[in-house]
Amino acid sequence: MIGTIRKHSKWLWGVIVVAVILSFVIWSDATPGRSVFSSTGSDFGRLYGRPVTRDQYLKALNAVEVDDRMRGNQGRTGVDRDRQVQEYLLLQSKIREMGIQVSDEAVGAYIRETFKDPSTGAFNYDALIQNLQQRTRVPEAAFIDYVRQQVAIQHLVEVVGASSRLVTPREAQAEFSRENEQYVTSVALFSVSNLLSSITSKPEELTQFYSNRIASYRIPERSVLMYVRYDATNYLAEAKSEIAKDSTFTNRFEQYYTQRGADAFRDEQDKVMSKEAAFVKLQEETAEQGALVLARRAASVFNDELGKLTNVNPAAFAATAQKLGVPVRSTPPFRVGERIVGLEELTQLPQRVAALDAETPYTEPLDGTSYVAIPLLQAKLPPEIPSFESVRERVSRDFKQDRARTSAREAGEKFQAAAAAGVGSGKTFSEVAAAQRVTHAELPPFSIASQSVPGLDARLNLYSLKNAAFVLKTNEVGRYTETADGGFVLYLKEKRPVSEAAIKAGLPAALAESRQQRRMAAFQNWFGTEFQKAGLAAAAKAAAGSPVP
Repeated sequence: MIGTIRKHSKWLWGVIVVAVILSFVIWSDATPGRSVFSSTGSDFGRLYGRPVTRDQYLKALNAVEVDDRMRGNQGRTGVDRDRQVQEYLLLQSKIREMGIQVSDEAVGAYIRETFKDPSTGAFNYDALIQNLQQRTRVPEAAFIDYVRQQVAIQHLVEVVGASSRLVTPREAQAEFSRENEQYVTSVALFSVSNLLSSITSKPEELTQFYSNRIASYRIPERSVLMYVRYDATNYLAEAKSEIAKDSTFTNRFEQYYTQRGADAFRDEQDKVMSKEAAFVKLQEETAEQGALVLARRAASVFNDELGKLTNVNPAAFAATAQKLGVPVRSTPPFRVGERIVGLEELTQLPQRVAALDAETPYTEPLDGTSYVAIPLLQAKLPPEIPSFESVRERVSRDFKQDRARTSAREAGEKFQAAAAAGVGSGKTFSEVAAAQRVTHAELPPFSIASQSVPGLDARLNLYSLKNAAFVLKTNEVGRYTETADGGFVLYLKEKRPVSEAAIKAGLPAALAESRQQRRMAAFQNWFGTEFQKAGLAAAAKAAAGSPVP
């Protein structure tokens, strides 16, 4: 649902690049008191049966847009965006209804705590705002308003959640003890990889295996993109030339260097750089960003040329590229979710490709970290069933894997029955494993709360181990559990209770976390109910079932 600003974003503490090439940078023209974003139309829906005003809608829309930019996203679209706007409408309505007011002091405290340097605790507001505008183009006024809303939402959670029954210290202690008691276990391993070499196959077995699983070899629909790409390195010399022409660069660097202090400029070994080295690095980073902006400008020219055409298809796209002297490239065919070779930096591209069709075959210029590209849907390759011969090697591997996994499962289940009977008659788990010639080992102690276990066998998954151990009683053998490499049978020797010292040390944090979880659960239940009452759930369902303009 609604989140807060991502804490300790790495970019906040990189070297802030001075905006030297001013004519290249496109800044938002928003000013305080004016909406940063725009919307058209006059019907903005209803909330509790009352019409939503344009101002209410724009305030919610602005919050969603700023939230996206703060998180580095390209922006929600369609039903997802509408849902987020509806959630903000409801939250803002409830904040007004409950009379929640957020002071400037509370806003300042939130910003200092959220955006302080995680390593030193230092905080520089001016540097934050400069970097914020450069990285997200969110104006300061919009940022402050957004933070004020986040603090108000936190207050709303506290108000609504306070009505739930708080967790008592006794309840928290019982839960803490249960999650932190140590499981002392032994495990028997059954590895698929160890069995592969013993699996053989006959030709008729492979063809039958292929026929029975032909759907798994089906090649789904794939896409091919044609694109032009403007690499920033091609514009680096021009960007450096513009910097050299800027007579104010040195003075602004001096001011910035004085403001931040020498300690803010560090090299890759985290050593303080000399002033001269810091100046050189600043020049280089400014030139790199300027080159990317120049690449974006060149891509915009290509985009404008496409906009003049009435029908943009691969031929027209290639002709435009030839006219502008830009090489055209094509991606290898790729499936949904696969890496798009040649355009890996465009993290937003996979989602954009899904929306491309004959009417909208290309996107606007998309920014990577070192280039700008304009992709066009060149072709969609229909699904196909490959012939057996073309996938014979894969079928052979799958056949052996399947047979080896079956053998591992059968051996594991057979051992589990023998181990359960042996332990029940007084034998140890290790004695049964040795007699059966099964690989076994003593595991390092772990608990339900464990996030990692030093020395744990790489073939074992901690999550699966915890699930298997949780349902066992002391001196009990668990059922065979499948893993990526086969499976295991777990034996629980004992449960070691948590020490009084550990309880005393960990209980305060556990109590606070449990109470916060209880508050959040109460708030989520309340919010879901209010979303229904407000009529927003019906609106969201209607939007999801109809085309989004």
